[in-house]
Amino acid sequence: MREEHSRLVPFDDNYCLSKIPRQPDDYDGPRRFCVSRCVKRNGRCKHHGGCVVPRLENLDKLGNLKHGMYATDEHLKQTMSDREEELYEWVLSWPEVYEIDLESDPSTAHDFQTLAVEIVREARGKDYILSNGEITERGVYLPDGQQIDTEEIPNSLSETMASQVRLIQKIKTSLGITRKQQMKDDQTQSAHEIMDGIVDVMGGLVNENDGYDPDSFDDE
Repeated sequence: MREEHSRLVPFDDNYCLSKIPRQPDDYDGPRRFCVSRCVKRNGRCKHHGGCVVPRLENLDKLGNLKHGMYATDEHLKQTMSDREEELYEWVLSWPEVYEIDLESDPSTAHDFQTLAVEIVREARGKDYILSNGEITERGVYLPDGQQIDTEEIPNSLSETMASQVRLIQKIKTSLGITRKQQMKDDQTQSAHEIMDGIVDVMGGLVNENDGYDPDSFDDE
């Protein structure tokens, strides 16, 4: 009896248990899962990816570079197109336009390099979404694995692209090259100039009245 129990396969290994994304309109029960027992080595049935056996020789090593959102900075630089290289060099020319001295501030130079890479990443991701669409489709399956419908789902890169835009804006703000930040800096500089002018004027008045004696008014 013990030997028989020792040969039993755990419940999770007996069934596919892939989530069924869409339920019938008249169904008001708990979430359903695939109960197919044709489970492959990866724990899924043939309808939910059990037949997919990845082979290293068939994998595209630079597959994530098609949109670049998850690629490393070095890989992104190595696979830049001519247009992306021009964009990268154009961003690196911004310090000269904004009159920022990078030699005296290496940290700012590194921030501009990061900004250039992220802007190229954003451009490549936008091109990918435009060519593949913002909406994709996936199949809807019955518990037995039969496909009965398809449903539209937003492109998974849409949210990532939104985060990328926020990241670029944050880097620009930290470098002080956004329009809003420049206006704020100009206002601050103007306020400092006004205060310096007031200080100079007050200092001049004090110097002119070095002989001022407040007790002289008491006699009058």
